[in-house]
Amino acid sequence: MKRRAFLKSACLASACLLPACKSTVQHANAVVENDKIVIDRTAFNTNSTVTVGYGKYAIGVVKLEANNFAASLLSCPHKGCAVAPAENGFVCPRHGARFDHLGQVIKGPAEQDLTSFDTSSDQQFVIIHLPA
Repeated sequence: MKRRAFLKSACLASACLLPACKSTVQHANAVVENDKIVIDRTAFNTNSTVTVGYGKYAIGVVKLEANNFAASLLSCPHKGCAVAPAENGFVCPRHGARFDHLGQVIKGPAEQDLTSFDTSSDQQFVIIHLPA
């Protein structure tokens, strides 16, 4: 690989990851149990959106109402870049695609919604149900 191509690739990769670093959204500690991720509800005491690690990307979890939550994989369906939490949802820094808090496309170039996960909750935990 030539130096110029390497630098271009490295800069693009950094641009995709950098917005997640400056985010004020809390990254929550979570426990993976078989086919689910369990988050303590106290993570939502000061933030309506938290992120949890999941493989190569994160999952953004948004508190909608007292007992309703939405969870989306933070990977842009357009080119696979890491998506970052934003004021009213999520944004892909690579080409500017925007998604609402449910992960639905608001602005392209992405044509598909973010991958979503079923959620449930009780008095103590928020549970993200992973595909089998």
